[in-house]
Amino acid sequence: MLFGDVLAIALSIFGFLLSLTGLWLLCRAMWPERVEAAAGRCRDNGVACFFVGLPVMGVTLLVAGVMSKRGGTLGQLAGFSLGFLLLMYLSIGAAGLATHVGRRLVSPVDAKRPWKATIRGAVVLELAYLIPILGWLGLLPLSFIMGAGATTLSFFRSGRAASSSTGGGMVSDAAVRAGFRPPAPKLPELEEAVR
Repeated sequence: MLFGDVLAIALSIFGFLLSLTGLWLLCRAMWPERVEAAAGRCRDNGVACFFVGLPVMGVTLLVAGVMSKRGGTLGQLAGFSLGFLLLMYLSIGAAGLATHVGRRLVSPVDAKRPWKATIRGAVVLELAYLIPILGWLGLLPLSFIMGAGATTLSFFRSGRAASSSTGGGMVSDAAVRAGFRPPAPKLPELEEAVR
């Protein structure tokens, strides 16, 4: 194999992983409540996320495959569109999973920039994807399946409340336990009563 081929493969993998981070941040920006709910589902019960995501992924991929093979050009377009919708759907849950992982790595900047937890978690997951065999065939599909399940479960109420809400985002339970307190909201009535 030539050096150019190795470089092309390495850059393709790097570009794919970088685009995953961008997609997960886009999902967090577009659907913050859904990503937060998915992060809570991953925190509360990741096994349930996997077992719910398995049939969601399986049925959707099966339908997309059948449409692509039997529907001619229109079927291929419909199958591709269904695959794209599945990728967006599972990316919402995968962004929640990345956020959950990032919150386990507590940082004081999370109170002001909650999206940093998503980036930290995404980097950790993507570095784990690079492990030969285990990362490629185990962790990558596992996180996508869990993402589909977490998104699906996020449409249902959880028995456990979501993390505490702060001005511009969410702070993890671990950050609060570590001593990071978000600033208290200012209430005009309270300020006048104190004066």
